[in-house]
Amino acid sequence: MSLFSVLRTPGWRRSVLLRRALAAVLLLAALLLALRDAGSSGPRALVFTRAVPAGEVVSRDDVHPVTVPGHLLPASALRDPAEVEGRVLAAAAEAGEVATLSRFVGKDLSGSFVGNITTMVPLRLAEPEILPLLHHGDVVNVVTDGHDRAGTDVIATGGRVILADTRESPGTLLIGLPEEDAHRVAAASLGTPLAVVLTPTLPK
Repeated sequence: MSLFSVLRTPGWRRSVLLRRALAAVLLLAALLLALRDAGSSGPRALVFTRAVPAGEVVSRDDVHPVTVPGHLLPASALRDPAEVEGRVLAAAAEAGEVATLSRFVGKDLSGSFVGNITTMVPLRLAEPEILPLLHHGDVVNVVTDGHDRAGTDVIATGGRVILADTRESPGTLLIGLPEEDAHRVAAASLGTPLAVVLTPTLPK
């Protein structure tokens, strides 16, 4: 009896044939799933599930783990969603971008800059309109007016922009400086308006 005839004729033979065909399909599906898992056994890392603006506090829902080819995986890539919970993003992130320690405000970020940037200090600028022009990593000098004389007083040089948060008015600027310079800037901000001058390179 031909296969076509068996399929057309109800009975024990057709039932056995259909069961065997179903078993073969299930076995093939299991094999395909095993091959897929074997092909995705590389290192896993967290990527952003949405575009996240600078200054926003990140939650577990903003990231999810994916397999990343080893040669594309950053050294400081984060792997556990608990590692990003409550952290503040220093620069805007795009959906699908790998989350790394150096993208968040903290000692790992300040340590990523060349030089002795060890301390971060927040500033409310005398002219907050400049904040949208500043970006993470920019080099700035902190200045104030010369009071009774012409010109300006330079409070610190070579500061690095950590975060220019414009989500609320008047906005906040967070800059990284050597510890002594950071203390001087913080003290000056208590009694005098401060401004920053964007410089193209680090001072030598």
